[in-house]
Amino acid sequence: MICAVSVSPSLAWGGSDDVSWGSPVDGVQISLSRTDPQSSGLQLAFRNVGDHDVNLNLGSMLANGQVQLPDRIMIEVRDVTGNERQFRFQDPTHPGVAGRLDDYIVPLRVGSTYTLALALQQFWCPETKEFGIPWAAGENRLTVTYTGAGSRLTNPDAAVRTTFWLGKATSNTLVIAK
Repeated sequence: MICAVSVSPSLAWGGSDDVSWGSPVDGVQISLSRTDPQSSGLQLAFRNVGDHDVNLNLGSMLANGQVQLPDRIMIEVRDVTGNERQFRFQDPTHPGVAGRLDDYIVPLRVGSTYTLALALQQFWCPETKEFGIPWAAGENRLTVTYTGAGSRLTNPDAAVRTTFWLGKATSNTLVIAK
């Protein structure tokens, strides 16, 4: 389950840039870090280092926004042997939809950061049919890719008329040793 979401100025990271970030793409950067070395929690942050505000479509929302599913996020995992797998966000507590879906829109002002708390159990590998990101013995390397998209879940009563960021951004590589 998504534990926490916050919007804060980029200075909340401590004045110095002590967090690792991927390269900026059209003003958007992504950072992946662990919330605690002993847990399966991850923190994913998006920041706007550009010169204009942007809108991100992170995925879909259920129940009029009460459940937010950032299903446009993909994590590539590479273990010590070079084996690579791609995991997509797919929260197992919400396996299907029996009602309304809306776009998960995040407005990201210049200089702002949007942070998601995620868990390894919220990711699915379609190739191997496994839920949760397992650790292999040795170093595991995780990199997030986010591909921007326009509005794709339009409802007549909530038509979105905005411009979306349409780039493809990659986070730093997080190394986790088991």
